[in-house]
Amino acid sequence: MKIILDTTISKIATATLFDGEKRLDEKTAASPLVAIHYLVKKHNLNLSTLDFAMKKSQGSFTGLRVGAAVVNTFNWLQGKKKLIFPTYD
Repeated sequence: MKIILDTTISKIATATLFDGEKRLDEKTAASPLVAIHYLVKKHNLNLSTLDFAMKKSQGSFTGLRVGAAVVNTFNWLQGKKKLIFPTYD
């Protein structure tokens, strides 16, 4: 399972839960951590079994940095080498 985080919209974070290619649920909140917490609790998930990613799109510089920091922290805590660096194409 994977959680994809979108923090490109000002003051809003959206976390979307996927099982493979199938979208299971989505939560929008003021904080990315609140959105992730909601999905984890609602679906009784274990953080160590989840993959975290960030939606690649254009947005505010700060929003992209916040999203990358959250995703990188969760992946780092799990010992995964999938670090995300925002790109500005």
